[in-house]
Amino acid sequence: MNINGLQKLTLLDFPGHTACTVFLAGCDMRCPFCHNAELISKNADVLMTDDELLNFLNSRKGLLDGVAFTGGEPSLRKELPGLIRKIRELGRSEEHTSE
Repeated sequence: MNINGLQKLTLLDFPGHTACTVFLAGCDMRCPFCHNAELISKNADVLMTDDELLNFLNSRKGLLDGVAFTGGEPSLRKELPGLIRKIRELGRSEEHTSE
């Protein structure tokens, strides 16, 4: 799965936890006020693959409590549950989807 953006540390997107925020492209809402309009199209620029994201997360073990997914609309990505399972296998016990 293609990852379209990454904020390496957030203290806001997963309240009470240190986390990173993963941005996934594709959205069917087309809100005129969208603050991530560049992620509406599924053809948005690719930052990394899911394997590269997993490598990043593995290198941050002990520093990050979780992963927040946003977009676009991450729940439209059929690959998301599989990626979440892989993240959990790295030892992460929590994830959060934010808008």
